[in-house]
Amino acid sequence: MVFSRFIKRYVGLFLLLALFSLAAGVLAQDAARTLIPGVAASATLDAQAVAQVYTFTGTAGQTVNLTASSESGLPLALLLTNSFGAQIAQALPGDTNTIISGVELPDNDSYYVTVLLAPGAAADATGSFQILLEIASGELAEPGQLLTTTGLQFSLVWNTTADLDLEVRDPLGGSIYWTRPTADSGGSLLTGNVNQGCAVTTANSPTETVSWRSGAIPTGSYEVLVYYQEGCENQNPVTFTLNAVVDGVPIDSLNGSLLAGQVYIGSFVINADGTARAGLSGVGADTALPAPLEQIRANPTPIAFDRPVQGVITSQQPFQAYTFSAQANDVVSVSMNATSGSLDTFLLLLDPNGNITDSNDDDPLADTRNSAIRNRTLVLGGNYTIVATRYGANIGGTEGSFTLALNGAVTTTVNQTAVLPDLPNLPNGSVEVSLLWNTGADLQLLVRDPLGDAVFDDVPVIPGGGRLAANGNVNCVPADGSPVSYIYWPEGRLPSAGAYEVEVQFQSQCNDTTPVIFTVNVVVNGQLVTSETVQPILGERYVTSFTIDVNGQVTAGDGGVFGTVERPSVDSLDYLSQVSGARVLAYGDTLTGSIRLNKKFDVYVFDGRAGDVVTLGMQATNGTLDTTLFLVDPNGFQVAQNDDAAQDTTNSVISSYTLPEDGRYIIIATHFGAAYGVTAGDYTLTLRLNS
Repeated sequence: MVFSRFIKRYVGLFLLLALFSLAAGVLAQDAARTLIPGVAASATLDAQAVAQVYTFTGTAGQTVNLTASSESGLPLALLLTNSFGAQIAQALPGDTNTIISGVELPDNDSYYVTVLLAPGAAADATGSFQILLEIASGELAEPGQLLTTTGLQFSLVWNTTADLDLEVRDPLGGSIYWTRPTADSGGSLLTGNVNQGCAVTTANSPTETVSWRSGAIPTGSYEVLVYYQEGCENQNPVTFTLNAVVDGVPIDSLNGSLLAGQVYIGSFVINADGTARAGLSGVGADTALPAPLEQIRANPTPIAFDRPVQGVITSQQPFQAYTFSAQANDVVSVSMNATSGSLDTFLLLLDPNGNITDSNDDDPLADTRNSAIRNRTLVLGGNYTIVATRYGANIGGTEGSFTLALNGAVTTTVNQTAVLPDLPNLPNGSVEVSLLWNTGADLQLLVRDPLGDAVFDDVPVIPGGGRLAANGNVNCVPADGSPVSYIYWPEGRLPSAGAYEVEVQFQSQCNDTTPVIFTVNVVVNGQLVTSETVQPILGERYVTSFTIDVNGQVTAGDGGVFGTVERPSVDSLDYLSQVSGARVLAYGDTLTGSIRLNKKFDVYVFDGRAGDVVTLGMQATNGTLDTTLFLVDPNGFQVAQNDDAAQDTTNSVISSYTLPEDGRYIIIATHFGAAYGVTAGDYTLTLRLNS
């Protein structure tokens, strides 16, 4: 009889839990609060609040623990559900706490935790409790192998003539792409580069496939990247499907949509028992945080200067957070180097207010996937947070261990042990900038000095002393041997102190379809300052820089692709963090602003209506400033841009652009090269509604 009452009581509880399970989705909409891993949340249960609901975001394969406790001995029950209200786990009171332990989450989803009074509690029971969420950090699995009969295939399928490219990164660190079509793990690109450069196109289900043949394949996390290189016939969004098949068994497909210039990131996990699943996916954002800010800053690990620490990045734990204290105007450097696995590192530095003050994907001074933030001057005093993560953050797929180091100012002048480029037939110089590549294509090298004068094909000598001594493949005339372009300042003394800008433009294939890979070197007084190897696509412009100070010390700047002549890219600028505080403009406004080496862009906003025809103008008024304008629509897409309004000016105009929809538009006023440029000066900006 007693046993019967016990059964009835707990059957009643499970019915109640089931009821809460069905209602969890509704409760979550109205009352759920976010649980931060490692940080206890507290609330009260009473006659008016018979349950409390919390939420957190989880990924497939994560292991979670939930602990509910009450100092007053309040008996508690726990229910864990997914976003559809389906029950994942439940727990009754234990000796001291109520615990859901070691639950592996089945999907990438928003999960809900309901805390309620358990049977045995008095009808008028009331009291406070604490709920704690813990997410297992996830140990890095040792590389393994799965024996297959039909191998592994990844395929990218779309339905337009656009030039999309597929890249697959395997768990061992290998990468398969059209420029490197095989990996040591056995993967290979079967189809070539479909619709490459819009030369020969098809809209009949163009497909690119990366495959591992029958036999052993690596187990672990595979990262899959889709690059939208060129629209060919138009720039409309392209939808696509990513399919994966493991030993003849399909994994859930990933579906996405991209605009030109965007990158889609997804992942698939293959286990040693042959099971597999798709991971998180989405459009990559260079400065996206891997988790909510409050979660990142909830329990960071203290890090000391000059004392490196070790860490691990997995899909279950895609970031590690560290904290340090600094004074205003301190100069710091942070480095993150992968030490195992396939990890493609990414660094973010957050100021005391939680704003991203700097970030880096690939160290500009090293030909690796490691990350470095160098010589960052801190504007504010207080506690800073270092976020050590991976390319793609929580939607990425690379995994591995790393070493993280925090240092004070570091010298980035010259590489004493680097091998200098061998250019025996060219004159020596106090400054030497060389460009070397491997095809019959026409690439243009340009160097702009601190006075704003540029040396290139059309201007072989400038007043500051810069001279062009070689221009390989110019106008598609084949060079005698491997093509080389070379700009130098004669030996004797360093040229003027200041910032020097280097640009490489891929002007023409010259009927040579071989993929172009170039190396640009900067040598000062016989020592290598920087050497960058880049693989551009037709029309792209690569921009980098170096600075000579008044004492002759040389520092290399960041480098990267600045889009094409027709479509400069704003992607290198973290402008979104400034939108909320941006100045609001009205039609007819004219204002002044400035671009400096430590302030490379300004952000403005205005409210427009569909059909408005607007003109934006940006005119330099002094200095060396070479202006560039960008217009971003209310959905966050770059819809218009201009570098030079005409051949005889470096001022910028976006002329007679018809706004496609109502909403708030973003104007970014910057200089040539965006994050990588170094021209500076004051400007006027105008916004006009065409009559």
